Amino acid sequence: MEPQGTAHAAVQAQAGVDAVTDRFANRLGWGPRMLSRLVREPALAITVSYLFVGAVGLWSSYWYYRALGIPVLEYYQASDFLIAGLRDPYNFLALSIALALGLISYSSAWYALRHPERVAALRRRWWGWLWFNPLADPHRTRRWYDLPPELALTLAVLLGGGALMVEHARDRAHALRAGEDTPLRITLQGDRLPLQGQARLAGTSSSHLFLYWPANGRTEALPAEAVARIEHLPRRPLRPPAVAKR
Repeated sequence: MEPQGTAHAAVQAQAGVDAVTDRFANRLGWGPRMLSRLVREPALAITVSYLFVGAVGLWSSYWYYRALGIPVLEYYQASDFLIAGLRDPYNFLALSIALALGLISYSSAWYALRHPERVAALRRRWWGWLWFNPLADPHRTRRWYDLPPELALTLAVLLGGGALMVEHARDRAHALRAGEDTPLRITLQGDRLPLQGQARLAGTSSSHLFLYWPANGRTEALPAEAVARIEHLPRRPLRPPAVAKR
């Protein structure tokens, strides 16, 4: 009976260890499950990526038009919210960097969950101790304020990326005000002559054109159906052809 009691106690102890391990390891369990689900359903992966890019683009567009004094949310329609992330390639770059850093930060903890014995052996080397730091061990007991390193890095990337997008949007608005864009000549429907002055195209939506007039620093939104012609002008006046010397 004693061996059976000892074996039963060992089984209970191992079950307790497994329960503790699962309790603290399940915080990383959503990663493999989410990836496997996206692999099985490519349509879901495309939808999630599209919505994520749209949210990033909407954040960037809001701060860009806000710097120009245009309440863009009042002119956007449902289709504009969905394609907001496709208007600036910088959004794809920011999203790619954020996803890459998130996967890199998650990889060490994921490997530690799959191969704990190998990780214990690798920690004997200096580079293994740095990559698989005990403080980042997924089985380490944590309190509510003790964020996992991969989660802390993900939050830092999201906050830092959001701040960089705001600065990038403001830089675009400043460049537009400084004249670093193609000047336009606008002709309205029913008019034979174009409007006086040269405008800058701040952006478009499905129903409006957003213009900036450098002469007086004014911005305006024109309905798309009210514009008959948009003529692109050279950024610098054309030089007269050189006269051949005799």
